[in-house]
Parts: sequence; C-alpha cells; structure tokens
Amino acid sequence: MGDGTYALTSGTLGYRDSRLTSASGTGQFAVSKGDLVLSYKLKGEGLAASGITAQSVALEGQARSHDRMASFSSEGALGATGVAPGHGLEATFAGLEKSGAGTLVAPLAAQLRRALAREATGSSFAATYQLRQSGQLTSVTLPGALWRGASGARLAALSKVSITLGGKGGTMLAGNLLSDGPGLPHIEGRFEQRGGGGGLASVVLAPYRAGDAMIAMPELKLVQLPGGALGFAGRALVTGPLPGGRVDNLVLPIEGNWSAARGLAALRRCTPVHFDSLRISNLTLAGQTLTLCPGPEGAIVRSDGRGTRVSAGTAGLALNGTLGSTPVRLRSGAVGMAWPGALVARNIDVSFGPASAPSTLKIAQLNASLGNTLTGKFAGTELRLFAVPLDVFDAAGNWRFANKQFTVSGASLTVKDRLAAARFYPLVARDATLSLISTTFTADALLREPKSDRLVTEAKIVHDLDTASGHADLLVPGIEFDKGLQPDTLTYLSQGVIAVAKGRVYGQGRIDWDRHGVTSSGDFSTDKLDFGAQFGPVKGARGTVHFTDLLGLVTAPNQTIHVASINPGIEVNDGDVSFQLEPGHLLVVNGAKWPFIDGSLELLPTRMVLGASEVRRFTIKVNGLNLAKFVARLSLANISASGTFDGELPLVFDENGGRIENGILVSRDPGGNLSYVGELTYKDLSPMGNFAFQALRSLDYKHMEVALQGHLDGEIVTKMRIDGVSQGMGAKRNFLTQRFAKLPIRFNISIRGPFHQLITSFKSLYDPSYVRDPRDLGLIGGAAPVPGEPGPLPAPVAPAMPPPTSPQPPKTDNIQHSDSRTVP
Repeated sequence: MGDGTYALTSGTLGYRDSRLTSASGTGQFAVSKGDLVLSYKLKGEGLAASGITAQSVALEGQARSHDRMASFSSEGALGATGVAPGHGLEATFAGLEKSGAGTLVAPLAAQLRRALAREATGSSFAATYQLRQSGQLTSVTLPGALWRGASGARLAALSKVSITLGGKGGTMLAGNLLSDGPGLPHIEGRFEQRGGGGGLASVVLAPYRAGDAMIAMPELKLVQLPGGALGFAGRALVTGPLPGGRVDNLVLPIEGNWSAARGLAALRRCTPVHFDSLRISNLTLAGQTLTLCPGPEGAIVRSDGRGTRVSAGTAGLALNGTLGSTPVRLRSGAVGMAWPGALVARNIDVSFGPASAPSTLKIAQLNASLGNTLTGKFAGTELRLFAVPLDVFDAAGNWRFANKQFTVSGASLTVKDRLAAARFYPLVARDATLSLISTTFTADALLREPKSDRLVTEAKIVHDLDTASGHADLLVPGIEFDKGLQPDTLTYLSQGVIAVAKGRVYGQGRIDWDRHGVTSSGDFSTDKLDFGAQFGPVKGARGTVHFTDLLGLVTAPNQTIHVASINPGIEVNDGDVSFQLEPGHLLVVNGAKWPFIDGSLELLPTRMVLGASEVRRFTIKVNGLNLAKFVARLSLANISASGTFDGELPLVFDENGGRIENGILVSRDPGGNLSYVGELTYKDLSPMGNFAFQALRSLDYKHMEVALQGHLDGEIVTKMRIDGVSQGMGAKRNFLTQRFAKLPIRFNISIRGPFHQLITSFKSLYDPSYVRDPRDLGLIGGAAPVPGEPGPLPAPVAPAMPPPTSPQPPKTDNIQHSDSRTVP
C-alpha cells in the first residue's frame, strides 16, 4: 500500500507505424488492496499515427484497476492542435485531380484537397472518452469528439461513439458522424455495431459543388470487411464536365469496395444508368437510361496507384436528343470504352432533323483514343442530307476532337446521285477534310472519276446543322476528254448524244440548300471540243453554257455554242447552235445555222430526252445552195454545173440506226446547167455511144428535184427528176438533136448505194478508179459480161481539156472552172 507522484520526459517514441517526437507528463498514483488508482496529465509533440498528424497532443484523466488488476477502467479528455490528414490522403486527392483532368472528378478533388490543407493549419481536436477492459473484452466510449478547423468549421464531429474489441462477435462499432465546412462536403453518418467483426454505416452526402461540378449521395451504406477493406453500396447523383462534354443529374447506382492496399473498385456488375442530360460536343441527349457493364478489369471504375480508370460497355444504344437545335435520334450496336484509353462503337445509325424529312449518318465502325484530345478512325460511313440529292458512301478516315473542334482528315469517300436513274456515275475522293465547329461544318474534297482517276471537280461544302442550310461551291479546273475519259464515263445522259469527245471543259457551279429545298447554278465552258453526234462529227465547238439548275441539268434559254465545223455528209463551217436544257432532261434545239456555199445550212428546231431510248428526229434545211461551188467542194474534176437549190433533209435515228426520210432538194428558177468538160474516158465506145455522150455532155435544165431516202449506214435511194432539159453550150448539135430540142424532155434518174458512196457516184462519171467500164454494167454498147467472168478494166486515161473547136460556156461566178484540179 502507498501513494506518490511521478513525472516523465522522453525523446522520440515509436510503435509500429506510429511516432511521437517527444513526450512529457506528471501524475499521482495510489495502491490499495492490490489495485491501482492513477491520475495523468501528458503532453506530446509531432504525432504521426494511422495516417493522421498533429503538432501537439494532450491527454488528461485517471485510471483504476479492479479485482486485483483483473479489470481496468479509465476516463478523461484528449486534445490536439494542428491536426491534418496524413500525406497519404493528400496524395490520393492529388492523384484524383490529375487523372480526372477534363472530368468532374478534377474540380471536386482539387477543392477538397485545398480546403483540408487550409483548415488543418490552426485546427484543433477535443474529445472525452471512457475506457473499460475486463479479460479479453475492451470497450471505448466517446460521448463527444470534435475536430474543428481554422475557420471554426466542424471538420468532423463524433457523438455517442462506442467501440467494443475482443468480443465473440468481433469488433463492434456504433455512433454518429457529422462533417462540414467551407469547401468541404456536408456528410452525416451513423455507425452501427455488427457481429462477426466490423460494422455498418449509413452515410448521406449533401450536394457537394465545385464550379459546375456536383456530386451527391442521398444514400450510401458502408460495411467494414475483414482485413480492413471497406464495402459500399448506394446511389449517387452527378453533374459536371466529361471529356468533350458534360452530364447533368446522372443517377448512378454505386457499389464496390475500397482498401488501402488495392484502392477503389466500383460498379462491378451491369448497372442501369439514367441522366437528365448528356452532352458530347454539340450533341445533347436528354432523359435517357442505359445499362453499362464493366470492362476487362471487372469494374467500371478503378482508382489506385495507377490513377483513376473508367471501363464500360453496352450491347447497344437507343438515344434521342439534339445536335445544336436539330433533333437527333441515335441507335447503335455494341459500344465499349476505357478512359483514359479507347472507345469502340459498331453500326452507329444517326438520324437528325424532322422525322418526316431526316438526314442520316451511318458509321459501320468507329474507334477512338480517349484523353485530353480525342482521336480515332472511322470506316464504312454513309451520309445523306435530306435537302441535297447527293449521297456519300464508303467514307473512311481519321478524326480528332480538341478545343471544341471536330475535324476529319485523310478521308476517302464515294459520292453518288440519289436518284434511281442516276444523272451521273459515282465519283471518288481521297484526302478529303472536314471540320465541325459549334453546329457548322465545312468540307473540302477533290472528286475524281474512279477508273481514270481524273479530277472532275473540287467541292467546298458549308452546312449548318441548326438551320439545315448550306452550300457547295464546285470548281472544275478542266476535264480533259480523250481515250481515257469520255462524257458517257461521267453520265449516261450523254449516250446517244455525244461520243468520241476530245477537248477540255472547265467552269464552276454552286449548290444552295435549306429546309425549303435546293437551288443550283453554274457556268461551264470549252475553248475547243470535238465530238461525234448523231447528225455528224463536230469539230471546234466553243462557248459557255449557263445552268439555272445544275443538279437538274436545266439551262437558261437560248444557250449558244459556236461550231467550227460539222459534217452531216458534207462539211459545213463556222456556225452557231442555239439550245436549252429543260426539266426532265429535255434537250431543246432551237436551231443551228451555218453559211454553206453562198447559202446556208440550218438544223431546224427539235427536242429529245437525254439518256432515253426514243426516236430522234433532225431536219437539215438547205437554203440557196450554189451548185457550182458545191461541185467544187466535192472535188468533182471535169464536172461543171450551175444552179441554186433549196430543200430539207429529215434525219431519223432509232434503234435500227439513222436514215433519211423524204429528203428533197429543189432548184430555183431559172434552172441551171450540168456539163462534162473532160475527155471521154472510154475511147472504144461504139459510134452510137460516142455520139450520145457528145450530144449530152452539156445539159441545160429549168427545174431539178433531188429526192433522198434510206439508211445512212446502208442503201440510200437518190432520185433525180430533171425537167426542161435542153442541150447546153459545148454539146454536139446536129439535125437529130435539133428535132429533140423541140420536145418536152424529162430525165428521171435513180441511184442506189451506201450513203458514203454517193459522192463517189459523182466522181465515177469520169474517174475509172471509182467504177467499172459502163459497158461492163450493161449501160451502153456491147453485151453484159458473163457473171463470174468480169472483163479486165481498161487502163485509165487522164482527163484532158476539151478541143479548141468546142465552144465553152461563158465564165461566171456561178460556173465551176473546167478542171477544178488546177483551179480551186
């Protein structure tokens, strides 16, 4: 038995992971009947224990034993100053701030870290306690404990806390928790004892805001697990930024566990997620629910020494929202994402605009690398703008999203006409670019003909998603037509109209569209274009065509193209063609006119539907044809002629080819003359044949009609009716011919032969290289040759000038010179 006092001082004290840099204290004690009664008043400096630090601590109270030291009890007060969480918690918040950059995690973690650092300086802790120990059972009761920050805020307030250790049910915990303060979350919690070790807690986190980020937990249950791990389950409300967008009122079921060794693992099973609004760039989705499943790591959210990671996937999306102010409907196949990391989506189908008139975007495959800058690739993409009848197919390339700007680069794509009867064949582009800022996107593509890889047009496109309006500027620097590229390679509408083109076409156009429709215009020119047309080869076409509806291929009225030459059988030069294209691909030829041998050659007005299988009709009108110069144009040496002719040559083209129907040329009054002014080729004609030839070598006529009928690629029937025939100057006259001159004579002549041989039939009158001896044909003198045994052709004799004794017709401007080989 006895009593006394004590005092103590020490340097650094340590036990396991707890340290105290110095300690001191005084007290009294008394021993009676084997039990101890002790009072104490202790102080310490530089405490570090269980992740908490304090500048100073103080412990004051008394303790006693019972039943000869069989049990023990104590009560007193504990105080501390400069209390702060340890560096571990600071590092945890700093890691969350860094790894959560660009998301709502970063501002919340940063605010919490700064608030704790600010309040810890000058903070204090005070608590009262009661301790009871009997055998293996120890209980601690904290009637009240308060950690007060430098501002006076209750950083942590505990009440009615009881802890029981060593019982059969393991550690038992009960009590209440309250926390708040400037920049700190307001938390209310209740702890309950639980058998088997550990305890159960119910925690409510009031909405905690940092800038435009907010998190709240209306309910959260925490379970202390064996080994020190903490399990949790509840519901969170989240608002704030996400990579490239933000989320509002996200209702997220939460479950998982946390331990100091393994960190955080949350949402370990498929979880339904609801949000009021989710925005990614200018895409806003509203009032949606979707089910997310964890990725390969087994949890949607993990946070540990490697940082915070999010990994989730869904079997498909069915979302509605707006893109800018434009309604959007989004459907997809499987979608998976890991952040930071990658996103993969399949079979994305986006419809935007009114449901009755939607524009659509389909992406077969989309990949993305997620981080501060989003980048990725896309493939199998189709884009259809409702207002624009041009669709994009098979698009693929690279995309990037940074600084609120979406860009596409290195894109390959195919542009097609939406109409079932496409007006032009598909064009392709590579290295196309696109950018989307706010709700306006711009695109630039060089469109090429795929087989030849020739550049057709450069398209610069601007489209505003909010107004559904935009435009496309089309620049055609020069389409070169040659063997590698023809008009029918670009459009079927040229078939049957133009072929074998050679030359260059250039120009520009513009397409404008909005919710009310599409307008387009353009001007396209050529300096020299040669091509084949149904009515003959065309050379040197030049001019500019103005389109009032470029997509519909409609021009302004009376477009004019100058043509250097056209050859419907006889070449004509330097004419103009007037035409227009009307709706329905209707080509209206207003007419064409060429100067032709002192007169003119006209193509009369006609109409045809481009690209259609139909009968096409052209009429060529001859006005004032000078027969003398026409003979000269045909290079018919030793033929002299005079007269002026008018007429029409109707041409018909159908599936059987081209033909002349009821063509006719009629001489003007007073008629003219036909003369052969060369030497007789066949010297061995009979006397009667020679007499007839000399008598008819010059004929005057008062009226001549030439009728033509037949297929251009087959037999043409040419019928000549000559009235008022009389001998002309240079013909042999005698008693017999003087008698014939008093009679009305008409010559009816029919010629059958291929169209391209009509000209040779004229030359055959004097050139034996074009036809056999007329006696072989049974025309004059002698017997016709036996079939299969043709006689030999006589040696040709060069034509000569007529004998001096033969009078010649007087020379005028309208009479061809006697030999056009020497005088043009």
